[in-house]
Amino acid sequence: MKAFRLSTIALALGLGLVAAAAADEMTGSVKNVSNTARTIAVEIAGKGVQVFKFDAQTQFKNTASAVDIIPDEVVTIDFAQVGAENRAKLVTKVIAPLPPGVARITGSALKELLQKGGDSLVLIDSRPAGRYVQGHLPRAISIPLPELEKEGAKLLPTDLGKTLVFYCGGLSCMLSPKSATIAVKLGFKDVRMFPEGEPGWKKLDFATESSLSFVKSGNLVLIDLRSADKAASGHIPRAVNIPATALKSAEKQFPEFKAAPIVFYSDKDAEAVDALEWTREWEYTNATIFPGGTAAWLAAANPLQAGAAATRINYVRKLAEGEVSIKDFEDIVKTASQLVVDTRTVEEFAKAHFPGALNIPAEEMAKRYTELPAGKLLALHCSTGTRSELAYDILREKGIKARYLRANVEFDAANKAVIKE
Repeated sequence: MKAFRLSTIALALGLGLVAAAAADEMTGSVKNVSNTARTIAVEIAGKGVQVFKFDAQTQFKNTASAVDIIPDEVVTIDFAQVGAENRAKLVTKVIAPLPPGVARITGSALKELLQKGGDSLVLIDSRPAGRYVQGHLPRAISIPLPELEKEGAKLLPTDLGKTLVFYCGGLSCMLSPKSATIAVKLGFKDVRMFPEGEPGWKKLDFATESSLSFVKSGNLVLIDLRSADKAASGHIPRAVNIPATALKSAEKQFPEFKAAPIVFYSDKDAEAVDALEWTREWEYTNATIFPGGTAAWLAAANPLQAGAAATRINYVRKLAEGEVSIKDFEDIVKTASQLVVDTRTVEEFAKAHFPGALNIPAEEMAKRYTELPAGKLLALHCSTGTRSELAYDILREKGIKARYLRANVEFDAANKAVIKE
């Protein structure tokens, strides 16, 4: 029976589908994980977003805990329905199978190959191009799976003796296994795969890089680590000058929003890598480097900006679909122009909440959405934005219009809310 389950999962992944496997077992793509609410939200084909509660009794397989489960990974959850809750008994991170003829390479071994240089190795990012430009492994080229399926050999080297290494978005991601399979069928003799992908590379504290197009027009914080004199002689437009020697004391300058994309450059890439390590310690999850700095910028026929560079970070985050800004949310609370829906737990709500707010925990939204007044504008919040985004996804599937706040919300002793990115 177990073999049947695993082959069913592999087939579902291979077809790009994720479906319910049994009445008490579901397999799907992770939408988000809330360790505060102890929930895992999973997208199930034909069933939409399902929320599972985990506790001290929940067992984990192929992962130490829920902390190591990230969005877009695939999990199988054995669960029991207790009242309105789906309580997880066993959570298994699904590991994409290694295709026949493809060898596994570790992150450390891959880094050694990259450091040796030469053109015998071709590292290929199988993810969508949008993910690649924001952050990818050093020396990687972008060949999204759909393009490889369409163009085949036109996109790969003509020399079948080249070493090809594919990666994508993590252990559950099927993009790189499918890409590697195509390469084997085309006759390449040395095809390898780095299954942990970009998340695993970052977990090893190795540097990731941003593409020139993202540096040019992305919604990011661009940091010039050179001296003020060098930055003034010519810097990349939009860059903020924080010399490497002053970075360690500049943490408070950085955005409160920890997912803000931060890109470092210098005339010494090693200096940018050091800066990257500091910001990761500060828990910025999307920090990268722009290798080559101003030299790479000029080589692409882009002009530098002369004169003193800005010295203070002024990051304005672009809102995602469905997001409401902090200012607009505060106006909603003040004017009561929309119904505020608190998606935290009952216990959190009881301690403190916004006046007039309706409490429907995110994990119960799929079953209790009918309690929402028809035609009323809705503004969702939780304590960090994770649960409110989950509730938003559920309501969107039901055709209910809402917006969600992605920010940290805390209540002081006087029941006054403090909202920060």
